[in-house]
Amino acid sequence: MKKLIIRTICFTLPWLGFSACNDFLDERPQSDFTQEGSEAGALVSEYLSISDAQAELQGAYNSFKNDIYQLENYTINDIQSDNCYAGSDGVYDIEEDLLKITATNYKVSLVWSQYLAMAGSATNVIENVKLMTPESATEAEKNKVMAEAKFIRAWAYFDMVRLWGGLPMVLQLIPTITADNLDTWYPVMYPARSTEDEVYKQILEDLDEEGTIQYLDSKSVGAFQATKGAAYGLLSKVWATMGPKESRDYNKVVEYADKTIAEGYQLVSNFDDLWNPDNKFTTESIFEVYYTADSPNWAYWCLLKEDDGSVTWRRYCTPTHDLLAKFDTEKDVRYTSSILWKEAPYDTYFPADNYPFSYKIREKNSDIILMRLADILLMKAEALVELNQVSDAIVIVNRIRERAGFGPSSLDVNMSQADARLAVENERQLELYMEAQRWYDLLRNDRMLDVMRKHKDEKGQYIFSDLQSFREKWPVPQEEIDKNNNLTQNEGY
Repeated sequence: MKKLIIRTICFTLPWLGFSACNDFLDERPQSDFTQEGSEAGALVSEYLSISDAQAELQGAYNSFKNDIYQLENYTINDIQSDNCYAGSDGVYDIEEDLLKITATNYKVSLVWSQYLAMAGSATNVIENVKLMTPESATEAEKNKVMAEAKFIRAWAYFDMVRLWGGLPMVLQLIPTITADNLDTWYPVMYPARSTEDEVYKQILEDLDEEGTIQYLDSKSVGAFQATKGAAYGLLSKVWATMGPKESRDYNKVVEYADKTIAEGYQLVSNFDDLWNPDNKFTTESIFEVYYTADSPNWAYWCLLKEDDGSVTWRRYCTPTHDLLAKFDTEKDVRYTSSILWKEAPYDTYFPADNYPFSYKIREKNSDIILMRLADILLMKAEALVELNQVSDAIVIVNRIRERAGFGPSSLDVNMSQADARLAVENERQLELYMEAQRWYDLLRNDRMLDVMRKHKDEKGQYIFSDLQSFREKWPVPQEEIDKNNNLTQNEGY
């Protein structure tokens, strides 16, 4: 029987502030897993049937319900950027908000460990399926399970490489460790960081069209499942991010965005319908984490309210004055769909009797949309601008703006390339507010320093006038470096 080496993550209730506690079953890295084999050391699959593999695949999917996607994704992308103030008064959150995060901040360890556990769960599925006997599953069944697991691993590594750069990747099962094989397997259990290029190479291999995508289901509505559309959308984002901006292949971005669109997704006519908790898996949704009242999210509780609608403690992710000033509050329907003003028992950033709250996750049965068509359309527009096809890009932006309440030609399609870059950036910020995109958008376009140095606090004072470029990456958790002397720290930490 395989032995899975895991890290248990504990946290207190949100009003007390999250605090991680580590319960190590073993002193090996949390992403490692070992499997017992025969006396000769041969590995054997733990799966006796395809249903065993599918059950563990579901466990890998459930990684999308962990802290990293219910809260930390927003603190990384919206709080770290100019979208949100921390909201809470926790020291660790304030460090993130002020771009002063350290290698000992527990959130760094939490996010690192959950992403590596997510990738490790997917690897466990992939490698055990490879070892299944012919009589236990058909090739078609195995290919489908492995393809979905590869998508999950690619998603985890893509988020990680944007946060940290190079990563310690574990891509194989490890046999039972003995005195005879310890020297062989120790470097695998405690790997050095692969380079960013190597991580991206692995992501592209996991999303290979012939080896992965062809085995995924094709759908034209959202799903809590790896589909062709979700894989193509992820590939579009990978190609838009990978390597220096000046050398990226933006034709690839457009190609995979078009393949996503060709799956048949359609923008919903009413923007607010996306955030109605009863509207599951719309035509615009591509990848969506499913929740019900019986199996709820807790993100709404962190961001918005208690079950009875009241607010008794400081919520996370308060919209900034800078963000609010960018909305056309008379025309833009996204404003009231994204932000709710209500009374609060505190006045940290706004008057207590009229306080803004992030409003896209409204109830405990609200699904969390991680990819939707508008995001991919605007990603295509971004790439078209870089290819100097400005008019085509602005046609896409105007399509998004028209749904938001503006005229069909609200932006001039003949604007300059420089103006078009800003137009796409601005539209992504307003359209995708509190969808965990903003920080990655700024990094991808080399805009983090320019934008954040102009960002102001609630008093109108600049916060980051002397911000340094090393803040584009997070520090590697110090506790991981203490355990693994093959790990190196990022510059500046």
